This record gives sequence, structure tokens and C-alpha cells, in this order.
Amino acid sequence: MKQNNQPLVIDGGQRTFLPDLTNPDPIPAPAFQRVQEIMQSARLFRYTGADAEESETALLEKEFAEYLGVKYALAVSSCSSAIFVGLLAAGIERGDKVLMPAFTFTAVPSSIVHAGAEPLLVECDDNYVVNIADLEKKIADNPGVKFFLLSHMRGHLADMGKIVEICNANNICLIEDAAHALGNTWKDQPAGTFGQIGCFSFQSTKMINAGEGGVLTTNDEHIYAKAVIMSGAYEKQWTKHFARPTCIDAYQGQYPAYNVRMSEVTAAIARPQIADIDKKGEKFRNNYFRLAQILKRSAHIDVPARVDFETPVPNSIQFNLRGMRGDRIRNFIDVMKQEGIKIAVFGLSEDNARCFWNWRYLDVANEELPITETMLNTACDLRLPVFLENEDIDTMGTLIVRALERVTNSQRTAAA
Repeated sequence: MKQNNQPLVIDGGQRTFLPDLTNPDPIPAPAFQRVQEIMQSARLFRYTGADAEESETALLEKEFAEYLGVKYALAVSSCSSAIFVGLLAAGIERGDKVLMPAFTFTAVPSSIVHAGAEPLLVECDDNYVVNIADLEKKIADNPGVKFFLLSHMRGHLADMGKIVEICNANNICLIEDAAHALGNTWKDQPAGTFGQIGCFSFQSTKMINAGEGGVLTTNDEHIYAKAVIMSGAYEKQWTKHFARPTCIDAYQGQYPAYNVRMSEVTAAIARPQIADIDKKGEKFRNNYFRLAQILKRSAHIDVPARVDFETPVPNSIQFNLRGMRGDRIRNFIDVMKQEGIKIAVFGLSEDNARCFWNWRYLDVANEELPITETMLNTACDLRLPVFLENEDIDTMGTLIVRALERVTNSQRTAAA
């Protein structure tokens, strides 16, 4: 593992190194062998074989659906593609409004725009999940709204029981952006299975690292059939999928083919990692809660509590800085950078794609989202790759707490 260039100084002059936190999680060995076999065969296209058993992509879909306990899974080129095709398959029409949390990645509103619809932003609280009261207000203020695209940003789940109840009561189609939540459960039910559609990511910083790629999941045969056609299953190529609902033939030729299929190489990289999801989840939880306990020692840090009936799989940690703003926070970030630990504060990072005011392709200039804005300007974001060990976590926590003390003490001295 690549190391930082500079040693970190701990108590008594002891010198240690932290792993490079920018490195993605490693690829399991079986993926290398399968990719080599596919490359040697030159069969990179998912529909090259005669049937589903000859397609790595179809096998991935089958095993992914089995892992989540859903009927259908469709492998596509990205999570954004899954959201885009999912919205269309769910019946979105041009000009429809789509509710979505104001705290998410720019790909989410971009997918809505791609589908010809209009994002409608909902406040998020300082625990990084959607504000239920504002969700209900936005529904009341926009009668007839039919879609809620819920991002489980950084793997934080809102009250899914309440969310489902609200959507059912208002006849709203719930689509889950579970890009950051694969392996996460709420009352033992997997994230991405509460709504009509779940969307997952295989981008390099996600639970499954395939560089790119995504999966759409659903229990609705009509949504699945339409999505398969629109993903690029031309000339009845859907017969090379394991799942073949009886309605699918009627949809052939009725929808455009957007050609957002997953390649065999991507599937070969991703598929062996399905078996590692739960094991990685345990490691992520250990690292997250170990670091959270250390950070809570600081009077300047608030790590929002996780609810008892959520089982998270956090490959990053978020925490809010108390009583700090602007330059003091920037000073802290600079100190951590010098220590070799890259911490981002969403709202203070130039052009951060997770800040709604940087989505300039939307008309958000007059959006009033004060709760989300305040959170984004005080919330720290730190990656916790799976290869970190307990001693790495302890070192990081110690350095963060001390850096905050140093920054705040220097500020007091300067003020005096």
C-alpha cells in the first residue's frame, strides 16, 4: 500500500506512517483471472454469448438480486444510468417534478434533468438525512408530485418506515439512490429495497469497486422489462437475461434503446466482490465506530448518532464542527493536510459537487435551504478505506482531536 511521504509525530516522538487514504479498496484475486479470460476470448459485449449462462453480466445480475432478496437486477454503465432509466421505466413524463434531498452528489439531479424532469430540493438535517417535515411541506406545496428520489448520502439512512408511509399515503413512487448504502440495512431490510426501484454504484469509492458501473433493482416486472429494453436489449437480446418476465416481449420496440449496458469486463471485476460485502461491512463498522469514539472526546466535534435499528456500512465518516466557522475551519483543514490526512468540509471546498449551490445548471439561486446550507458549511468528510487497521484509526483520531485543540487554542491566543 502506498504510504504518505511524511511521517506523523505522535507522543514521545514516535514516528509512524498512515496508508494513503486516496487509494481505493483492492480488487479480489478471482477478478484478475476472470478478466484475463474474458480479454483473451475478446467477448467483451454482454450479449455475445448464446444464453445467460455465458454472460458474466447476467450472472452478476442473478447473484446481486439474490444477495438483496429482490426479483430483478439490471446491470448498467453507472448508478446515474440506473436512476435515469429507472425514472423513465417508472413512467416519468417531461416536466414532472421529482423530490430529492438537497444533500447529494450532482449526478442525482443531473439524472433527473436527463430524464426531462425538474428536481425539487428538500432540506437535510445535521445528521445528513432528509428533513421529514420539509418533505411533507414540499409534497403539500406541490400537489400531484409523483416521484421521490431518495439519496442515502454517505450511507446515512432516514427513517425508512416514515418515508415509505409518506410515499404510500401520497401515491408517490419512491426510488432509492443507494450508491453509498450497499450492504446497509434498516430493521434488517436492505437499503435499496424499500421503494419501487433501487439504484447502486460500482464506482471506485463504493462498496464494490469496478471503476464504473451500476445496478437497477426492482420487484416490479413491468419496470424491469422497460428498463431492460431501454438499457439496450435490442432484437430480443433480453432472452440472454436470467429474468424474463412474460410482459417484456410487448415492450420490444416501444421504447428507445439508450445503450447504457454494462460490459463483461466491468461485471467480471464486480461479481466476485458480492461475496465480500458483509465481511467488508464489518470492517467498515469497526473503523467507523472506533474513530467516532475518539472524535467524541473533542468538545468541538459532533458525530451524529446512528439509530439502533440501522446496520451501516460506512466507508467514510462525517462529523460536524461545533462553534467554528469560516477561517477557523479552513485553518483546521490546512493543519490536517499537513499531517497527511485529507478532510473536506463540503461547503468550503471549491466547486464541491455535493453542494446544491454549485449545481448551476439548476435554477437554485433563490432556493431557501438554510438547514442544509449550515450543515454543509460545518460538516467534515473523511474516507475510511477498508485497508485501515485499528492503529491507523487511533492515529487519525488522535491527530484530528489534537489539531482542533491546537487551532482553537491559537485562535484564543490571537484574540487575547
